[in-house]
Amino acid sequence: MLYFSAHWCPPCQRFTPKLVEFYNALKEGGEHDFELIFVSFDKNQNQYKEYTSKMPWPCLPFGSESIQTLGRKYGSGGIPHLVVLDDKGDVITDEGVDGVTLDETGERYPWKPKELSELWPERVLTKSGLVDSSTLDDKYLMLYFSAHWCPPCRKFTPVLSEAYTKLKAERDDFELVFVSSDRDQEGFDDYFGEMTFCALPFEEREAKSGISKKFGIQGIPSLLILGPVPSGGGERPLINKSIRSFIEDGDFSEFPFHPKSYGTLDSAGGDINDEKCLIIFHEYGDDDDQQEIIDVVKAVSEKCKSMSDMKFLWALNPSGFAPRVRSAAKLPAMSEDPAMIILDIPDKGGYYTSEVTDITV
Repeated sequence: MLYFSAHWCPPCQRFTPKLVEFYNALKEGGEHDFELIFVSFDKNQNQYKEYTSKMPWPCLPFGSESIQTLGRKYGSGGIPHLVVLDDKGDVITDEGVDGVTLDETGERYPWKPKELSELWPERVLTKSGLVDSSTLDDKYLMLYFSAHWCPPCRKFTPVLSEAYTKLKAERDDFELVFVSSDRDQEGFDDYFGEMTFCALPFEEREAKSGISKKFGIQGIPSLLILGPVPSGGGERPLINKSIRSFIEDGDFSEFPFHPKSYGTLDSAGGDINDEKCLIIFHEYGDDDDQQEIIDVVKAVSEKCKSMSDMKFLWALNPSGFAPRVRSAAKLPAMSEDPAMIILDIPDKGGYYTSEVTDITV
């Protein structure tokens, strides 16, 4: 287990004693072969020494170069954060804090999340009524997390319904299922009535909660795509956790929408919080200038294919995310010249600007 925490953090101060008690009890029980390592986000050596003096487990040295690397790899966007890994270093769960809090005796440790096949209900709701979920096994499966009360969802849903109808006319090897965050059956019924695709029945609240948690859905609307159930059985592979931009672009030629390392800043959405990004801004460029920026970004992305933890983005829209990123990074106001920045939010919100305006590959 990796425990990301800090002395200055009040929630950490409240949680750490519970974790110490849990750790000692699990060690004494002897049923699990495990270890826990503290990854410190303390601000100085004195805080670190005081905090670690109460800990029974190994701790990375204060200021270790591994801290930022582990933070980026295991998503320590907020603390306390407890990640449980298997013996190969793969994540079993990144919700260890909830595990300790809700399972104080460790009866369900290491809190391996249920697979989608265990969470998925036996039937889905189509426009013709309920059908057996097994009829979808050989199809790609898109999951649409949305709600009637959410204005951005209400704006995107007609676009998605139209795209679904268009794509269904071209191919029948996929299905799209609405996973509702509506507050009541009436809201669900009204909203589902506007859709052209399937849905999980509203009463499947436990399934909805588990599926949302499994795929880390933190905001709506959210749209992802999974592959078919493997012919020999097993779990559907996750192909792309965010395909909304493909739908909005209206070009379905790249189905099943494998992730790309390049694209628009707006389409990247929450990815900019989790990955290092090169962003080129040219909101006031003419059509030819903006196309040149797009071509440059795509070419750079191709040359940097080995940098799997980095996105390459263009920002040509004077609204959306661009003004906010410009303001946060203290970039100059929009002009006829392009601007370039490397944004590294996972590294304590770091960013690096360039004075170069003649941008080439």
